[in-house]
Amino acid sequence: MSHSSLKTLLITGAGKRLGKLLAEHYLQAGYRVVAHFNSVNELPEHPNLIALQANLSDSAAVARLCDELVQYGPYSGVIHNASCFVADGVAAQNNTDFQDHFQQHFSVHVYAPMIITEALNNHWAEPAWMTVISDIYSDIPNERFAVYCASKAALQNWALSMAQRLSPQVRTNIIQPGPIQFLPEHSEAYREMVLSQSLIKQELGYGAIVDACDYLATSKAVCGNVMRVDGGRFVANRYDQTFNS
Repeated sequence: MSHSSLKTLLITGAGKRLGKLLAEHYLQAGYRVVAHFNSVNELPEHPNLIALQANLSDSAAVARLCDELVQYGPYSGVIHNASCFVADGVAAQNNTDFQDHFQQHFSVHVYAPMIITEALNNHWAEPAWMTVISDIYSDIPNERFAVYCASKAALQNWALSMAQRLSPQVRTNIIQPGPIQFLPEHSEAYREMVLSQSLIKQELGYGAIVDACDYLATSKAVCGNVMRVDGGRFVANRYDQTFNS
């Protein structure tokens, strides 16, 4: 099948973890996938895969990426998945300048999606869809990750504006992941604590996010929606977790 007959999907942050799974899923579903990655690309070669490297915290690199992206349109879908996640205290311990810490999060989570989406302005298929990966922290801030939370909240607000601006040609929706997939460095005690704060109390895996992306990609009446995929953590009884009896 020629590239011209395939629907094209852009996924940012597609080199590992959730982004890699999304890329592999949509390649299997018959898309041509343009997969952005930062420094690590674990995706195996595929005839319908185009891998593009860019550091989204570098404005010049974002501009170069945009120049490349427009060559592969029109786009039937975009998943803004790229993320950085550094606790404020960890940045301080690593002697990271606070301005750099702030700039990195807002560049990756807000500036880069904004510039990339602007670059695709005349390169959408019709109809098309855009899904933005936010975080339940957008609505429930966490003091340890104040900069991360603020940047994800800004990303979410921007995405809702895009739902207004780009419709009806592009349906824009948001996914708020919660405790879906733990990292290898997370201890068993940490995992148990986090899962105790959800309703389903299971590690659901990245597949739960893939399912949500599929739903939003195909549900023609859903636009401007914020979907929580968090095992019910958002509505769990946080009072029980905060106060001792």
